Parts: sequence; structure tokens; C-alpha cells
Amino acid sequence: MSSIIPLFSSALMVCSEKYTLSADEKDWIINAGFGENTGNSKSNSDAVLREPQLSGINTFVQRQIKTYTQSLLKLEKSVELYITQSWLNKAEAEQFHPLHSHPNSILSGVMFLSENGSHPPIRFHRANPLFPLELKYTELNDFNATCRWFEPVYGQLILFPSTLLHDVAQNKTDNSRISLSFNTFVRGEIGNTDSLTALKI
Repeated sequence: MSSIIPLFSSALMVCSEKYTLSADEKDWIINAGFGENTGNSKSNSDAVLREPQLSGINTFVQRQIKTYTQSLLKLEKSVELYITQSWLNKAEAEQFHPLHSHPNSILSGVMFLSENGSHPPIRFHRANPLFPLELKYTELNDFNATCRWFEPVYGQLILFPSTLLHDVAQNKTDNSRISLSFNTFVRGEIGNTDSLTALKI
């Protein structure tokens, strides 16, 4: 039988454990200040996970990042990914999230915080086409698809390489679509002395 190898795949992790927000966390998020963003609004603060009121969410996120880096990527413990920025997104009726990636970040994440409404999914897009042709397929799979989407599930966290292109279509409901996003960077010893790539960050 022929071997099918998912060569150089992007590792996106849909965390099996979901987070249940407390009444105080919900209250803080609902009353957070928001400002304009392209297609939607975002929290005025870009460090929401440093807020004492969201310390439970922060602990949960840090645990999932550790699972991703050590269990999935097998990073050495001398290397750590830490959260650089964290913010809330809010899409009201007819608002959307434009296609984008997250520069100056290693791993990014999004957690869905809305309990009500059938909100649009987050969609991830292939940056480079599989072939330089537009072909027709009898069915789509992980090898030929150009887009993969994930329905928002309350309390669920998705971790993904920050270079992955993603967007969210217009919110066709009357309920706010609220999510938490964050970026990370690396600290520790990276590279290798023998190959002249050693760097301590």
C-alpha cells in the first residue's frame, strides 16, 4: 500500500479541554472598553491576560501553550513561549474579521467567549496553492483544500502558528461574537553554537 505523508504540515491544536468562565470573568469582559478595529472592535487593552480578574483564563492558556510546545513540538525546556499581547475581539451584527496573520509572533491563539448565537466560524487559508492551477476535486481533504474552518465553541481554545492566514465572515446574528486572542514570542537559548546560530533571548 502506498504511503501518504502529510509533509511539513501546520500544527493547529483544537484544545480538548474547554474553559468555563466565572460570573466575575464574564462581567469583566462585558464591561471591558473597546475601540474601533478593521471590520470590528477590539479591547483598548492589549494585555488583558495580565488583569487579575482574568488570571484563571491566563493559567488555562499557559497550560495549553505548554502542551503544544512540549508534547506536540517537543521543544526543549530551555526554550519558553510567553504571551506578548492579549486582547478581546468583538464583532457585532454585520461586522467581520479581515484576512490576516500575526507578525512578530511565534504561536497565536483564539478562545471563543460567546455563549449565545450561531456565530460565523474562524477560517484558516492556505497561503500557497498546492499547484499553480485551479483544479476541480470530487471532494475536499487536508491535502487539496484551500480553506478550513472551525465553528466557535464556547470556552474552546485554538492554538496555531502565527503565520497562518485566517479571517471571520460577517456576523449575521444580533448577538455579539466575542473572542480572546493572543500572541507569543520565545525566550531562552535558541540555535546552535557549532552552526553559529546560537542566540540567547
